Amino acid sequence: MTRMIDHSRGITYCIRGVLGGILLFLSSQVSGQNGAGSVYSIFGVGELTPASSVQSRGMGFASIGLSSPYYLNTVNPAANDLVGNYFNHIGNVGFYYAATQYESGDATESAGHGGLSSLSFWFKINERWNSMVGLNPYSNVGYNINETDVNSFQEGTYDVLYKGSGGLNEFYFSNGVSLFSNLSVGLKLAFIFGNIDQTEYVTSDQNIQQFYIQNSVNIKDLYAEYSLNYRFQREKYYINLGAVYKQANLMSGSTLSQISATDLSDGTSDVILEEELYTDDYMLPQKFGLGLSLNTDKLVLAADVEYNQWSQVRLDGYDSDLNDTWRYAVGMEVTPDRSSYNYMSRMSYRVGGYYENSYLTIEGVSFGKVGVTGGVSMPLRSGSVVNIAYLRKFNGTRENNLIYESTHEVSVNFSLRNKWFKKRQYQ
Repeated sequence: MTRMIDHSRGITYCIRGVLGGILLFLSSQVSGQNGAGSVYSIFGVGELTPASSVQSRGMGFASIGLSSPYYLNTVNPAANDLVGNYFNHIGNVGFYYAATQYESGDATESAGHGGLSSLSFWFKINERWNSMVGLNPYSNVGYNINETDVNSFQEGTYDVLYKGSGGLNEFYFSNGVSLFSNLSVGLKLAFIFGNIDQTEYVTSDQNIQQFYIQNSVNIKDLYAEYSLNYRFQREKYYINLGAVYKQANLMSGSTLSQISATDLSDGTSDVILEEELYTDDYMLPQKFGLGLSLNTDKLVLAADVEYNQWSQVRLDGYDSDLNDTWRYAVGMEVTPDRSSYNYMSRMSYRVGGYYENSYLTIEGVSFGKVGVTGGVSMPLRSGSVVNIAYLRKFNGTRENNLIYESTHEVSVNFSLRNKWFKKRQYQ
């Protein structure tokens, strides 16, 4: 057993060294990527889910400056002061499915995943105050990577299988208050929770043992986000300006670590190490965003810019400096005639796009995310709406044999709108 413990320490040091450059795969080394997500979710809390409202999913995720009588803004609660002229409560539930193709050198693999995209309930407390509760996916971890011929400080090489799953969710309670006729403020209190499982199977060419190293992280934390909204009202149109701000927050939780060794000749296993420790290795950056929209009866034009100060954050397993990120998004919505008898004229049609540089630099290579979106909104006779959005997303790069990801994503959202405590009129 002593020999096994000494060897496991060598394996652990080897893994720590490999994690710093895990995303640099030579085409001859990559066996496949079959995880349900991005390979870049191996770092930190995974790939962050972009914040969006129902309306903005088809408009390039431009959300911060949107203010409409018909749709909720779940990103900027201060912008919901117009909602309520027709409805005093709105419930949203949405689902998505994404299919991703991974390319590195001559290797190509595909994977798909899906689930809940949004769940929220908005209600109006009085003429100046509205509130909302909701649940969103916050991050996604999903990768399954084989890497062969990994060099170590010991003699010989290792084959390593990396697996990751899980992610974080966000339960929030937000409020918007109108201070003046065109000025509103908002506050969002959010509870982050979830589990991240990261596993490495390490097999040496020097023996018949396989080592199993697993970290299961449970995270629970609170944060606050502040928002502002101002409207320039004109006779036939209005211009809406929104802003959001969040301080950097350190997330804590517990990590259960286990190292096991399996004898491949007879299948017997021994647990070498098992411990549960408090962890505070996960941090989210300071964020500031601005949004602007031009609104008429038929047309909405929107644009966002968002800054995240990743350079002040450190990620467990990533040794290089992180990059501050800038996200730019634009979108357009056209509704020909909301009061028309022609159903196609009452539908809303959306299109948009965004770009965001990655906070990661791998082997000196920087890259970004690009997305193009489209969508439609189909009104129902009850006043509710069915929203369908499509996203075509590109992430990563083929440079230096890194992994390039291209994704098709479809989302469907049901917006249930009604007016409580209003008696029906019969003639």
